[in-house]
Amino acid sequence: MDPSSNENDIPPEQIDAFADLFVLFNKTTKNLHRAYRTLEEKFDSLNQKLQETNLELRRSLAEKDRVSNYLNNILESLSSGVLVMDLEGRITLFNRAAGEIMEYPTVEALGRPYLEIMGKEVAWESTALCTLKTGAPIEYGEKEITAHKGTVLPLGYSTSLVTDGEGNLSGVVEIFNDLSHTKALEEEVQRVNTLAALGKMAATVAHEIRNPLGGIAGFASLLERDLDVGDPRIKLVKKIIEGVGSLNRIVTSLLEYTRPLRPRFREIDLVTVVDQTTRFFEVDVQHEDNSITILRNDSPDAVLCRADPEQLQQVLLNLLHNARQAMPEGGEIAVETGKNLLGPDGEEETVFVRIRDQGTGIPEDVKTKLFTPFYTTRENGTGLGLATAKKIIDAHHGAIHVRSQPGEGACFTIVLPHSENGD
Repeated sequence: MDPSSNENDIPPEQIDAFADLFVLFNKTTKNLHRAYRTLEEKFDSLNQKLQETNLELRRSLAEKDRVSNYLNNILESLSSGVLVMDLEGRITLFNRAAGEIMEYPTVEALGRPYLEIMGKEVAWESTALCTLKTGAPIEYGEKEITAHKGTVLPLGYSTSLVTDGEGNLSGVVEIFNDLSHTKALEEEVQRVNTLAALGKMAATVAHEIRNPLGGIAGFASLLERDLDVGDPRIKLVKKIIEGVGSLNRIVTSLLEYTRPLRPRFREIDLVTVVDQTTRFFEVDVQHEDNSITILRNDSPDAVLCRADPEQLQQVLLNLLHNARQAMPEGGEIAVETGKNLLGPDGEEETVFVRIRDQGTGIPEDVKTKLFTPFYTTRENGTGLGLATAKKIIDAHHGAIHVRSQPGEGACFTIVLPHSENGD
């Protein structure tokens, strides 16, 4: 046995094997490092893509919210009522205008049956349920509907089917408008056309009547002159003359009403015109009746408007005399002059004169006919006073309103465009 040998010596073949393993280990380690770096790069790439995707998703959601809010704002800004009903007949959308028209809070309407909100006393064929069942949209229709607080409204409406992105039916949309103002305008146009035709006919008749009236009055005057003072027939002749005079006044009023108005506009202070008119009226009243008192409440500032003062005085005198006749036992007539602040920034846009009496008031059925020619509740009235007053105010681009309850007097308000420094 070699004394220089050691039991712990490693055989050369093992050392070679170990060296091979070490080389393999280093190679494997390097491969693992490269794989790790590749994996890390892929992870970073995927993470970046994920972040980009999340950012794009957030942008998409934000854009969707923006578009949704934009559409909701448009929907809420519409003057037309819009509702959507689902397949079960329940309301899923009810915009602001729909709530205002139907006098129903929008939040409370959501989820309620369509018929509960829109189906009161309405024919089934005029409902969105009919469209849902038949599949036939209604391009335009009109119906009367009872709002939540009992108001009966004329509605113009249309219906259409609602489908999702895949074309599946999801409900019905109904768009509707309150036609009350439109109907009132149609009635006003019809009334104006009727009055225009009536005016032409009345003017022709008045001219035809005035000629024989003049002859009757002339012959009656001759007959009165030829009769003795004590002759009982003189009373009959005087009755004829009085009747002719009454007819002549009616014909004159009729001709004045049918004659085209040509106001001579100029800037006036309404307070001054009202003051002059009330003074004339007070002088007239004091000669016959001391039981009427005029109360004035005028604006401290000038109330300017462009108007024909003579025509305006005619209207005011007519209203004052009507107020007096409404108080046979006497009372107070309040006359108020001022300005209305109606502009978005509080600017003055209109001026007004308000005449209020303490008379018997005006029944509702009479109020609707007040400004109709030849309609009168007085025995000797012609029915042209208020009709002429309205015609004059209309020619001034103004309006005349009446507010009254039986037994509580009446209040007539004249509203005219405001004028500032000749504007």
